[in-house]
Amino acid sequence: MTFLKHAQKRALIYSLAIGSVFATTYASSETSNENTLPSNLMIEFSVPQNKAEQQVKKEIQLSGVNDTMIDLSNQLFMFEKPLTIQYGGDEGPLYDPQTHQVLIPYSFYAESLNYFEKNQYEKEYGKPAQTGAIDTLLHTLLHEAGHAYIEDQKIAILGKEEDAVDNLATVLLLNYVEHGGDAAISAADMFAFESEDRPEYYDLGEYIDEHSFDLQRYFSTLCLVYGSDPEAYKNLLDEVENDYLKDRKEFCVEHFDVINDNWHQYLKESDES
Repeated sequence: MTFLKHAQKRALIYSLAIGSVFATTYASSETSNENTLPSNLMIEFSVPQNKAEQQVKKEIQLSGVNDTMIDLSNQLFMFEKPLTIQYGGDEGPLYDPQTHQVLIPYSFYAESLNYFEKNQYEKEYGKPAQTGAIDTLLHTLLHEAGHAYIEDQKIAILGKEEDAVDNLATVLLLNYVEHGGDAAISAADMFAFESEDRPEYYDLGEYIDEHSFDLQRYFSTLCLVYGSDPEAYKNLLDEVENDYLKDRKEFCVEHFDVINDNWHQYLKESDES
């Protein structure tokens, strides 16, 4: 793990229970309280097909990611058309504009957990593998909800929409979720793990894919985290070559300010809703 090892000391040790600054902690009860659901956001779980899926369902319910998602939607991005987040099944993670659903298969969380365990996340970075997987799930939920919000609000995107919603997910974590910077770092690390699992070359078709390359997504996420608080994350970009480091750090501060300001043109504080 070349580009990860260099940044081994960058992340803070933090607990699995991460809280939203609004109300709920990032560790919910066994099932969500239906009374807390906004009328335009529904969270559904498909029946698990085996014991492994039952365990995944339980961990997701206990993690509090859905409560955090509900809080953020209530405060910042209410949908005009009801949105359903559906766990289980074979498809995803993805947003389906035809049904206005976010689909998250149980296998996504299981595969994420496997990546963090395989890369000895706790030993290398001081975070339990489960924390990394839950952080990645929350970032992914916000990413897919970003697609839904763009569709729902008819937001014009100049450039890759996938990059835009990556940025949105990271901005939401940094601004509104306790220890959200650390959660974003976990999600970035997942991009790095996936990149290292790939061949050393890309097929030509991948150069015109809707997604940026995993390693680009890794550094883009770290750039926003660093730019949000250069002092707190002063070592975060140290794996960048010294010839570029100063310029990249300056760019990331400016880049965060631009991305943060731009997305807040579309995020509506609760007292404005």
